[in-house]
Amino acid sequence: MYLKFKMKRYIPLILLFIVPFFCLGQIKISENIRESALTKSDENALYFVDFWATWCGPCIHASKYLTSLQRQYPDKFHIMSLSKENPDIVKRFMQKHALELAVAIDYNGETFSKYNIASLPYGILLNANGEKLWEGHPAEFKTYHLDGYLSTNKKTISVNKMYQLQSFKPIAIAKSKDFKGNFDISKLKEPITSIRVEKKPNYLELSGSLQDILAYTNNAFVGQIKGDSDLETYYRVRFKYETEAFNNKTKEILNRLKLSQNETNVSGEVLFFDIKDSNFWDINQIDWGIDTPNFLIGDSDIKADNVSLNQINYQIANLIHIPIVTNNAKIAKELHDWDIHYKYFELMTSSLNNTYGIKVEKRIGEYPNYIITKKTP
Repeated sequence: MYLKFKMKRYIPLILLFIVPFFCLGQIKISENIRESALTKSDENALYFVDFWATWCGPCIHASKYLTSLQRQYPDKFHIMSLSKENPDIVKRFMQKHALELAVAIDYNGETFSKYNIASLPYGILLNANGEKLWEGHPAEFKTYHLDGYLSTNKKTISVNKMYQLQSFKPIAIAKSKDFKGNFDISKLKEPITSIRVEKKPNYLELSGSLQDILAYTNNAFVGQIKGDSDLETYYRVRFKYETEAFNNKTKEILNRLKLSQNETNVSGEVLFFDIKDSNFWDINQIDWGIDTPNFLIGDSDIKADNVSLNQINYQIANLIHIPIVTNNAKIAKELHDWDIHYKYFELMTSSLNNTYGIKVEKRIGEYPNYIITKKTP
């Protein structure tokens, strides 16, 4: 009798603690930019998060596809386009592009990090319990997927409960002179989770840690960039096209920061790309236009327009976390179009060999590390 009495007293207390945690949003956002113009219900069974960025040309095509999908399914299904850019940048973008999907900011990058978003565009589908049902390139999410998940997920949750709004602190850039020369560099006051590469009309802009930026300019795996704690300082750098600064990015950065770079060969696991019998595509297989990004990186494939093998190697190395070396530096600098699988190693090696004549071998071999040090006064 005493036990029953105690249980009756404690059950309400237990429920008081359970309910608040259940009501917390499943997806953290920093700011709501706009609500969906297409959904008809606030209560939904399925939520699709579209990870994107204003500088990502392929993201715009994915957004158009998702807009069509949302228009076909206005009930029980909600799409949110989530960017981790500055809200002002997204708002300026929306002034020029009519977006009908819901748009929000993940400025602290928590949701991007939670779902390990390494490439854009990317999408995940969640049910009302926050369980991940599907993930991949948004264009690969089809109506038959949606019909199937709607038939098996009946529980609903409101938009306000699904998305947890939290405060954020925008990244601030230290004041610097106007960009009037061929190159400039500004220190960022807040970290960026991954490098941002933006093609502007007149210049290329890179934002990220010094280590990430130098990995990009050296076409290297980020683990090959070694040095002191300065590598974790965050910068924005800009290079005018068709200038000496653009053609010598690493040199310009190091000179401005009074740093030096030395190459040291080390031995370890590498991917060796034998390109002596290569048969690359020309630059007429893919044409995305002048002002669009050169890369479309999905969850398993890389498509690229007018880039070198060195640039391809940079992308693959940082996606699969291993240095890549080749045996012909001259050929590796030439520009080509590409369509490469990278997710499954055997499929990657066979497709590179069959399509481009690149023989791939994983082995223990030498590769360069780039040692960054401060110049002596």
